[in-house]
Amino acid sequence: MKNVMVIIDESNSSYDLLIWVLTNLKDIIDSSKLVIFAKQPQNSFTPPTTLSTSVGFAQIFYPFSAKLMRLAQEKNTKIALGILEKAKKLCGNHGVKAETFTDVGDLKDTIHKIIQERKINLIAISDQQNQNLKKCLPTTECSLVVVKQGFPKHL
Repeated sequence: MKNVMVIIDESNSSYDLLIWVLTNLKDIIDSSKLVIFAKQPQNSFTPPTTLSTSVGFAQIFYPFSAKLMRLAQEKNTKIALGILEKAKKLCGNHGVKAETFTDVGDLKDTIHKIIQERKINLIAISDQQNQNLKKCLPTTECSLVVVKQGFPKHL
């Protein structure tokens, strides 16, 4: 039994990848578990790392930035959940039930934790996904399938 994980984001290539996996790895995922992980977009707001020496500025800025950070994280979570909902519908259209989730934190640590907890044997990503994701994966203890852009839907 091989557990397969597909890592997706908000790009169209992620959905093409998922359709490719559902079509070409159907025999594998029919007899195992399909896990879909949506990485959350990076926060678009990052507070400054240095502060002005003005105490007044610090008192005004920090309560405001904490609220902005929380709002940005809530927005990112909603985006990720929407991505996963669309992925679940694609899986349902192919008669596959998938486990979906998202997480916040260091992507490398998150992926390694998922691999261990869910006993993942095979990870599928598209070559369009960012380089940070690809850098996280060579140290994993499972097989990696990188599906190239323009890949045929059927092998």
